[in-house]
Amino acid sequence: MSNISLYPNKYHTRLQIQKLEIKRQSERRLSGIKFIDREIRRIDFNIGGLTVSFPLNAIPDQVYDAMANAVNKSADQSDTMNELYSSPLMKPTVATLNASNIFPINTAKKVIRLTLTDEVLQETIHELEGAELSFQGRPFEETLDERIELYQRVMLDDRKIDRFRFGAVEMYGDRTYQNILRDPRVTLNMYWTQKQKPQAISYQFNCVAEIVPPGTPFYRYMRLMRRIFSSTIIDLHDVPDYVCAYKFWVCESKEKSLAEKAGFVP
Repeated sequence: MSNISLYPNKYHTRLQIQKLEIKRQSERRLSGIKFIDREIRRIDFNIGGLTVSFPLNAIPDQVYDAMANAVNKSADQSDTMNELYSSPLMKPTVATLNASNIFPINTAKKVIRLTLTDEVLQETIHELEGAELSFQGRPFEETLDERIELYQRVMLDDRKIDRFRFGAVEMYGDRTYQNILRDPRVTLNMYWTQKQKPQAISYQFNCVAEIVPPGTPFYRYMRLMRRIFSSTIIDLHDVPDYVCAYKFWVCESKEKSLAEKAGFVP
């Protein structure tokens, strides 16, 4: 895929723009979610022209609470940055499949976030982007408390959070993106520690990835949530913005935490 293939600009001809739009529509069909029913917990999606149905499940409370409370204003700034961009809770391993390769599994580390519902995003995305815009022109450290407050405000009302999905952005459009176009089934592996027992917690999430194009409220939300605590500009390999956003719809969750053996005394 060309580095600029998804982003028409003033230098493209009308024919080029039409071709890009055709390609976008084709990619949406290839990776499209056909049907989601929250009441009966079912998601239908397309793989190679076939419609496949999987169960749809909510994010477990243990994971939801850990992610929603990951930012603590009283915490050290370095701890906050590490929690949001380095910890395996917020930056899990994402595994995708390309069955035609000799080694068919591709893995990548991606920053994920809890997402607001689509209805709430329609109503609030302009307000959220306005808040982010107010940080510009000032040193990052000077605005960190305000950034934390914005994040906490987004996570404040759990009724506005979509408990059936995670969100992420695609930065480069390389293997993860190409694999999802062919087969939207992905696996997330996350891990974090806590003071109480069990100290180490691990989860595997089997999900269906929905590709969300630029310009939509969800894409704009995920772009904001990816950049809100970023103190540096990431090299996007000459792409002017993120390629797309992902909705990782949760089909299955498996706790993989190690349990202590009863009666064992070190």
